[in-house]
Amino acid sequence: STLQNLRALGLSEPPRWVIVASLTQMVLLDRSKWNQKRLLRFDLPEIFGRRDITTLQAMAALLHRDLICPPDSLSLLDTLDENSHRHAFAVSEDLKYALRESIELIGNEAVYYLREWRKKGVFSGEEKLDAGQLTEECLRFMYRLLFLFYIEARPELGYAPMSLDAYRTGYSLESLRELEMTSLTTEESQNGVYIHESLNLLFKLIYEGFSPAQKGLQFGEAPQHDIFEMKALKSHLFDPHRTPLLNRVKFCNSVLQQVIR
Repeated sequence: STLQNLRALGLSEPPRWVIVASLTQMVLLDRSKWNQKRLLRFDLPEIFGRRDITTLQAMAALLHRDLICPPDSLSLLDTLDENSHRHAFAVSEDLKYALRESIELIGNEAVYYLREWRKKGVFSGEEKLDAGQLTEECLRFMYRLLFLFYIEARPELGYAPMSLDAYRTGYSLESLRELEMTSLTTEESQNGVYIHESLNLLFKLIYEGFSPAQKGLQFGEAPQHDIFEMKALKSHLFDPHRTPLLNRVKFCNSVLQQVIR
């Protein structure tokens, strides 16, 4: 009967929606999404096991005939889909402008640091900066942050050990985001490099990985304290050799606070 339901989507006048039900799950298929292999699956043991009235109400609303096939208006799912696309576009636009502003902040700070602190000629001479290379490295820096924000917000991916205090409070980007609202009232706090050093340590951790066994062998015994493990991510994104210009720069707290915000 399941096969017959799926074949119904290929009829000359196919139904818009098909519900496939079993003792353990219900699946809602949308003809317009079928070729993209997208569907809504309801895990009944999980849903009923929660004993949460709002979860049951959400399932009932998403599967109710009057909301899937209303006689004179858009279905609830079409409305949700439309709002999702509109929201995603707005987020993309906001992110685009925020990303551009952050790249400008990082690039300008890199030029300032190389000129004022390292006393290097940035507009002329043998070490003249390549604007294209600097832009690419700043973009790479920002994508590192975006990648980290994403994997830390998705613990189900199984990479960033956000459930462990040792990582979450000691290394994570999330812990640095908590400094976003901190007022940098002194010159020392504004011009310090705590956020910079923390990010460099995190980037190195991601690229090289960390193994508790290796840590234990280094000191001749297995570690006894709360630790975590991360597999090395040998990608171009976190390869330090891909950011030779920014490797020579130390970004101050005030700039990186704006970037993280």
